[in-house]
Amino acid sequence: MKRVLSIALAVTMAVSLAACGGGGSTATTAAAAESGSGASTETKAASGKTIKLKMSSTVGEQSNAVVVAKAFADDVKEKSGGAIEISVYASDQLSGGDMAKGVENLQNGAIDCAFEPVDVMSNLDQTMLALSLPWTFDSYQAAAENLKGDGGAYITKCLDAQGIHTLGFIHNGFRQLTNSKRPVTTPDDIKAMKLRVPGGDVFMKFFKALGADPVAMSFSELFTALQQGTVDGQENGFDLITTNKFYEVQKYITQWNYSYGAFALVFNKATWDGFDENTQKILTDCAATACDLGNKNVEEGEDAKKQQCIDAGCEVTELTDDQIQAFKDAVADYYTEMKGLYGEEACKAFGIE
Repeated sequence: MKRVLSIALAVTMAVSLAACGGGGSTATTAAAAESGSGASTETKAASGKTIKLKMSSTVGEQSNAVVVAKAFADDVKEKSGGAIEISVYASDQLSGGDMAKGVENLQNGAIDCAFEPVDVMSNLDQTMLALSLPWTFDSYQAAAENLKGDGGAYITKCLDAQGIHTLGFIHNGFRQLTNSKRPVTTPDDIKAMKLRVPGGDVFMKFFKALGADPVAMSFSELFTALQQGTVDGQENGFDLITTNKFYEVQKYITQWNYSYGAFALVFNKATWDGFDENTQKILTDCAATACDLGNKNVEEGEDAKKQQCIDAGCEVTELTDDQIQAFKDAVADYYTEMKGLYGEEACKAFGIE
């Protein structure tokens, strides 16, 4: 089954990437930037050099964001005629597994580009966490539309002010709850549970309001923490639950789509500004194709990934609207506090009333 899914994904990627610009035009005027330096550039034609870039992501090798990052790198290399080479590093390898350090390295130019979760980059501007307020979006289509409009424009503005240029977004997925203790169907079921969260008030205060014990932890440390019982559970989408094999150490999954997350395809701004117009166009066009592919993978693959968890022995409980409303009612004061914290502009951008 896994092999069939892998083959299907590979075919989807091949077809999608073939549609991006056809015959692979050569970027003879592409700028050759020193990786991560943000320094002034020269053309490959003049220097004989190839632009070599380092691209990072927080998540593991098999995760959708890394798969799409590698597809993006391959497409860029083809469309630039080999003038631009992007090396992709998973699991924050370039920053020792430290998510916050990875964002810092992107900001200062030690890393050229990345597929980073918006919630992780929110340590640069916490108002971006409004995107992840519980039950803001009721479908992937609604979230994608928002990120192509006001929501995406708001994140782009915030990151630009921090020296980061944004090219697009893909779904990180609706976040589900996994744990090793018991099924969670009511607010009482979650009380006293020690849960790993990525950090940020939007997650920490939500689970505290429910009586849980949230713990901020880097993603690279999570599997071991779950395996050893350092934490009882975690919350992520089915893509990350399956590709990181959390189903091996988590018995119970609550499907409640409580929070939407997105990855942003971003560049260090000084590095980006050093590219010539043709290079920027190649990267922009291929980013659009990659982001469409990333969203398609999540939207079309989620049911199969859920089934993979069930086949592995997990008990998946899908909450009803009435059950979800009980959780919303239990955190009413939390919503009021978070809207005040993130401000009217951010809430309006993400359609939060």
